Amino acid sequence: MKKLTLFLVAAVCLCSGNANAQDGKGSINFVPYVGINNSNFSGDADQYFGETSGKLNLMAGFSFEFQILEKSAIIADVNYRRLGATTGNAIRWGSASRFPIGENENSSIVGNLHVRESYPSGEARGNYNRDEIFRQVMESDAGYVHEYTKVTLDCISLAVQFKQNVIRGLSARVGLEGTVSLTEKWHYHFYNYYKETGECKEGDNSSDVGGCFADHLNAAIPLGLTYDINSFSINATYHLPITKCNSDKNPDFRHQAFDLTVGYRLPLRKR
Repeated sequence: MKKLTLFLVAAVCLCSGNANAQDGKGSINFVPYVGINNSNFSGDADQYFGETSGKLNLMAGFSFEFQILEKSAIIADVNYRRLGATTGNAIRWGSASRFPIGENENSSIVGNLHVRESYPSGEARGNYNRDEIFRQVMESDAGYVHEYTKVTLDCISLAVQFKQNVIRGLSARVGLEGTVSLTEKWHYHFYNYYKETGECKEGDNSSDVGGCFADHLNAAIPLGLTYDINSFSINATYHLPITKCNSDKNPDFRHQAFDLTVGYRLPLRKR
């Protein structure tokens, strides 16, 4: 136990000794980074996706850090990340033109799809539930069923942040961020019924979400901590949403995202 305690004390002292003090006023660093991003939806998202859970993805980006004072810096940041969520109970079939809204009190419209939350996502698979779904599809002449599993948005984010050193090596960050989605995809397990042949097929596919998300920048406030050790920066950031991420005609739901990244500091100008 004594040896373990001495080892931990030595490790802490080593890390403290290697932690970088803030660079001098006027210095500039270029910091490429990679990491992981956990995202979900909040607000009224369950009306469209069922009960959602977090979705883990890789992310990458770079930033320019301008040291304006001995312990204060301005950061300009650009990154690529995937947002979205793993969806909950959502089985969707037919088209809105075949199933007028109001036919079923538990139904609603998502894009051009008629929605019935009849099965929790994932429970539709297996012989019994699969056959039951096919039976309902054939009786209603819908032609297909989609069991949605996740929503993925490929996004580019731009942010300006203020960084303030708190203690040696550790800094707090706050700023303003804008995010725009490049692609918006549903991922689903499908069940198709071909009335002409009586054949039933199933498989996995993806398609465009269909206008659920806004075309403009979504605003957020990044709140983060950075620990600089030697030339490395370890960053933890929570993105507090300001605006909703869906289109105006839909209820209000927002991105929830947390990032953990590691960057390498490359001095462009050192003071």
